[in-house]
Amino acid sequence: MKKRWISFVLTAVMVSGLLMGCGDKKEDAPAENTGTEEKEADAGKEKKEDASSEETYEVGYIVSNMSHEWYQNICSGAERRAEEKKVELSISDAAMDSSKQISYAENYINQGVDALIITPVDPAALNSVVVMAEEAGIPLIAESSKFDGMTSFVGITDFDAAEHIGEWMAQYAKDNSIEMNILIVGQPIYEACRDRVDGFLSGLDKAGAAYTVAQEVDGNGTKEDSLAVATDALTAHPEVNVIFGINDNSSTGAMNAYLEHGLDESALTVLGFGFEGSVGRDALLSGSPYKAAVAMFPDYVGAAIVDVAKMAAAKEEVPEVYSIPTTVITKDNFADFYKDNGDGTYTTEFAAIDALLQK
Repeated sequence: MKKRWISFVLTAVMVSGLLMGCGDKKEDAPAENTGTEEKEADAGKEKKEDASSEETYEVGYIVSNMSHEWYQNICSGAERRAEEKKVELSISDAAMDSSKQISYAENYINQGVDALIITPVDPAALNSVVVMAEEAGIPLIAESSKFDGMTSFVGITDFDAAEHIGEWMAQYAKDNSIEMNILIVGQPIYEACRDRVDGFLSGLDKAGAAYTVAQEVDGNGTKEDSLAVATDALTAHPEVNVIFGINDNSSTGAMNAYLEHGLDESALTVLGFGFEGSVGRDALLSGSPYKAAVAMFPDYVGAAIVDVAKMAAAKEEVPEVYSIPTTVITKDNFADFYKDNGDGTYTTEFAAIDALLQK
């Protein structure tokens, strides 16, 4: 999965502005300026013209579900990178409605954007969008889920990332003499979520760990649903001492169910996936049973999709797949990847994430 956004700028306005600026410059120039002063003025003018002539690209991004913290943080990272890269970025929220996503895509294509980024609601429903984009010569960048006809995909390898936290849990259990009875809170309708569960179990197996899966439940990716289904599961299986969830809401919802049951908090280890924002971060730093998570760095993903979209818009070669690096985050290495701003907010250390690519 490999690399590289809300207004449309009218070219006529830009050209008009540039011409007006140049005209003002000539009128203000003193008539007696000659020699060195004249050359310096010309050099300064050339520099400004070079900067102004840098091509600006229009990019659309259709998010599947802006209500989710993960996508809010992706969009925040994308907007910052778009400003840095002189990309005019427009963002639309499909709100988990495939027909709405298709409509937005058709509008962007008809408007003539230079590239279009899509986080698919339903990858199989995008065939008509792919045909339209191909006819218009507009590259399509996929985020989170691949779809046929995409130009490039930006995201993580879910199975591999989950395998790493499985291996981490195996070592943690060994170091702390934990006989693992695991509750898995998944969302099996999505392939990525199935890969996360399979990868986690594979990591345990690769490490030679002994464990029992007490039950696997579908938390629908939300804290409320995860709390409800975990409550039932823990009634049937009070021996559970490890919880693995396919996202932060799944893990923390099930953890809350455990605490509400009045079970021994000190015996519980909770593992998350995504580390999407404040939910996972607060759980990790609060001293709760939430001990580790796969960090997916959503703002870094946002920057990467803009980079790839700009490359594709400029007709540069782009990778078919750009893998976002991930790592297992614990309290011990949290500060390596997140800078405390001192006001309750944190800044992701992009350099530390880049370094993961070298490993």
